[in-house]
Amino acid sequence: MDYETFEMYAMTAQEQANVLTIGKNSELVRRLNDREKMVYFEDKAVFNQKFEKYLKRDWICLKDCTFEDFSQFLQGREKVITKPLDLSCGKGVAVYYTAAQEPRALYDRLMADRAFLIEDVVVQCGAMASLCPSSVNTVRLVTILNGDEVSIVAGCVRMGRGESVVDNFNHGGIAANIDTSRGVLCTDGYDKYRATYPVHPDTGTAIKGFVIPQWEEIKALVTAGAREVPEVRYVGWDVAVSRDDGPVFIEGNAFPGQDLTQYPKLNLGTYSVMQAAIK
Repeated sequence: MDYETFEMYAMTAQEQANVLTIGKNSELVRRLNDREKMVYFEDKAVFNQKFEKYLKRDWICLKDCTFEDFSQFLQGREKVITKPLDLSCGKGVAVYYTAAQEPRALYDRLMADRAFLIEDVVVQCGAMASLCPSSVNTVRLVTILNGDEVSIVAGCVRMGRGESVVDNFNHGGIAANIDTSRGVLCTDGYDKYRATYPVHPDTGTAIKGFVIPQWEEIKALVTAGAREVPEVRYVGWDVAVSRDDGPVFIEGNAFPGQDLTQYPKLNLGTYSVMQAAIK
């Protein structure tokens, strides 16, 4: 899969060696992450509990509350976002406008779908919304922890397409690599099949050269988060830049996707950077 995705048949041996393949990524996870502690990143409610101070939004888990609690949570909220606890790639994520929902019917539907996590919807800042207004467009930063030292080893911005409420790369979204020394997108956009986009096809926003807002605050957020579970040293963090509260965590991934933050056509494989960060 990686061989085709990254067109490794057109690379030199040195360039091939620098591609973070599925196998290399799996080895990093086994080497750096304590399997038992990965639960903090595999269950979204457990993640929210552990990293609550970094979320800056309210949430409830239907597994831990009653229908009355759920009904009360809906009061005064225009919309909520619902998520299964253990799925990835944006699967099962939905936004509901509460005025259009009968609480009992919605509760029964969410319970049947096992979409147990209910959160306030993050309102992103104007700059990030300019990429795609329908989805919350997130910054993915991958960190490696050595003692108390945190290294940012890869990064990209993900953006949705059309009317999608998720920006996920595996659901038709677009990504672009970050020059992490400056907080600027350094590639055109690309999708999972490596079609490239100089501008966002729906909004016309130029992608390469886009300046990520509040970059220093984003780096400070992931640096603090990376130290919370020191037994899990290799994490991909998804960060939204909210309009009112600045950078906030959406989730963390103890098995960061290897295809998301690389653009080997431009010699931006990440394996050597990751190896250099491990001590």
